[in-house]
This record gives sequence, C-alpha cells and structure tokens, in this order.
Amino acid sequence: MLALLACRGDSGPASGWDGAVRDSARIEIIENFGAPLWPEGPGWEFTEVFRIGAADGPPEYQFGHITGLYVLSDGRIVIADMVGHHLRFYSPGGVYERTVGREGQGPGEFGNGRLALFLGPGDTLVVYDRANSRANVVTPDGTWLESFSTLPRDGHRLGYWGNSPQTGRITTLHNPLRQSDGTLTDTLDIVLERDVHGAILDTLAQLPSYLTFFPGGPETFRFYYVTAWWHRPWGDGLLLNRTDQYRFLWHGPDGALRRIVSLAREPLAITDEDRSVIVGRWEATLRENRVSAERAAEILSGIRFGDNYPPFAWFSYGPAGTFLVQRVRPLRDLDAEEQKEIRLSLMVPPASSEWDVFDRGWRYLGGVVIPETEWIGTVPSLRFFLDRATGTWYMYTIWSDELDIEYVIRWRIDGRMPDDIEAASADEFDGAT
Repeated sequence: MLALLACRGDSGPASGWDGAVRDSARIEIIENFGAPLWPEGPGWEFTEVFRIGAADGPPEYQFGHITGLYVLSDGRIVIADMVGHHLRFYSPGGVYERTVGREGQGPGEFGNGRLALFLGPGDTLVVYDRANSRANVVTPDGTWLESFSTLPRDGHRLGYWGNSPQTGRITTLHNPLRQSDGTLTDTLDIVLERDVHGAILDTLAQLPSYLTFFPGGPETFRFYYVTAWWHRPWGDGLLLNRTDQYRFLWHGPDGALRRIVSLAREPLAITDEDRSVIVGRWEATLRENRVSAERAAEILSGIRFGDNYPPFAWFSYGPAGTFLVQRVRPLRDLDAEEQKEIRLSLMVPPASSEWDVFDRGWRYLGGVVIPETEWIGTVPSLRFFLDRATGTWYMYTIWSDELDIEYVIRWRIDGRMPDDIEAASADEFDGAT
C-alpha cells in the first residue's frame, strides 16, 4: 500500500515533506521526490570559532599533512599527521596537550605513509598505518596498547574502513586479489565488523566486487567512473550504496534488507569538456614521467568514460542524527591549478561544498553549503560535536590555505535542526542513527 505523507504545493516553499513511504515484502521504501522540507533559504549557517594550526610559531601547532581527525566524547580533538608520523591531542578549546608516536616500524611508531584514524567504543582510537600494513590501538589518554596486521588474508585485501562515531562500530571492506594469470580469487567484496583489537565479529555483507562492475574489455586501461559499493555502519545495522544510484540500502542487525531510501535527481552528464580535462592530465603526467610515445598512445587509447557522473561524491554522518550527501563538482568547473590536483587513480569525481541533508527519518530537508569541504583528491573529514550544556552543535574540518598550510577549524552551526521541524511519529520513522 502506498502512503503519501505530504506533497509539494504548486507555489511557495514546501509546507510539508515531498515524499512517500511504502512497504514491500517487509522492506520500508522511502522515496524523496526532490522538493526540500526546509523553507527557502539556508538551513544552517557556519561561523568559525577557532582554528588549530600556524604557519609560524610553536611546532605543536604546525602540521605536515593531516590525514585523520576525531573529536572525543569529552570534546578533546585528536589529529593524525602523516608527515610527522604521530597523533596530537588538543583540549576542547584547541590547546595542545600531547603527541603520541614517531617514525618507525616498532611499537609506538608509524610508517612513512598515510595514517587513517577511527574511533572505537569508549573513545579508543584505531590508526590504520598503511606503510606498516597494520592498525595501531591507542587509548583516549594517548597510551599505545597494541597493533594488528592488515595484510591480505583468505584471498582478499583490505579496501577501506567504515566507522560510526556514534556507536564506535568499525567495519572493513575487502576486495578479492588478482592472481598472476589475471583472474580474481573471488567475485565478491566482503564487509566485516571488527573490534578495536582487529578480531572479526561478524560478516555483514557479501557484495559483487567493483572489479566485476568494470565496464570495458581487456583493452580498457582506466574507466571514469567505475561503479563500486560503499558501506558505513549505521546504528545497529549497515548502510550500503552502489555508486551509480542515489539509493541507500539499510540492512538490520540480522543482515536482512529493511529500508531503501532514494532521492529523485537528474543525472549529470559527463561532457566532452570533462573528458578533455582527464585526458589532458594524463598527457601531462605521461610527459612528466618520460613515457615513450608508443606506450603513451596505448594508455590514452584505453581511457574510457561513463555517460554520467555518479549521483553524489560522498556521504557522511551529520549533526542531530542527520545524513549528509555531498554533491559532485564537474571536472569542467575546475580551474587550471585545480586540475593539477586531480588524482588519476581516484574512482570518485571532485566534490562541491554543497550537501543534501536528510533528517533521522530519511526525509530530504534540502541543501546546505558547508565551508571548506570542497575537494578534488582527498575526501574531507567532517566531525560534529554537541555541547550539551548549551545545546549547540559544532563542526570540525581540515583546511589548507594558499601556501598549503593546514589547519583544523571549529565551526558553530546555527539554524534549525531536524528536532525543530514537525516530524512524523516514531512509529512511522524509527531512524537507524
């Protein structure tokens, strides 16, 4: 049975939710048709409160390259710096407290590569150290506990991590290995739930590998943009998305599909101008690396493009149980300097600072511009924190100035949160956040 909860009028701002909820074989299907629930105008406004970082001054406030950021439950800020090979802890007000780690391969040391930071139960920190093929476990006070291996196992390699700052759940997606004869060890990607010690708690999903989605034959060198599965722990279940669809699938604790959420959005075409940007970057890269003309021609002839961009670039947790989906920024909109930042291996297109916002009932609220979140090659770390004493929400982002000096900025969020909007009953929306 189709239940239309609200519809858009012919004129004026939306007075109710423009969407529908229906049930199909015990699966709740939530369709957003595109009109925002928020009235016209910005839903949120962001005001900078302070920033951590400096071009000159004490070394405790200078960063090499920030690759991880989390806010602990008491408001303290933890920052991972891959150039410094360490974590730094700051007070809720941004005052330096301590440094944990140094370069190396032993206990208390990080390798010479990217450090990804995740938050487990009880504010336990897990630091993925790609160079050393391990994850390191650090307590909220900075004590180094242990490490566990992230090397390939059972025919799969580690693809990427998912983390829920609300619950501390950690998940990892693993891709099948390609064997010497070119075949895959499996056709499935596997999503595992882990504890902070690396032990596997559960197999949450088995999904057709992105390698099986790959369009084109053996002559294809690189495809923009390959379809893949993304995952994120959400509440006590798992949120999945196939990157060619604006549709999210929520599986409950038993692994069964319980909810499908979608937003109607016209596809964004990949134009000849977009294609020329990628081809131009490849040509420049091949010249810089002095690749032979014959090999360069072979590589360029193997570049393929889809007809349309993915419907979004990234998704994230938001304040007050909201769900944030970042919009794509077409390649044709990049200036000459920005085009130089394109990562040719990246399966995700550049992203704008515009985000779609959904409430905890998965109703489309509207769009917001979130400052300092536009990106080309590196996905932003958005972290949100509620000051319960004042009821104020804050956001933390990583920002680089024109000299590539990096900072962590704290923003105050002003505006209407979903709880301020007349919502459907808890029986209708039992949000999975």
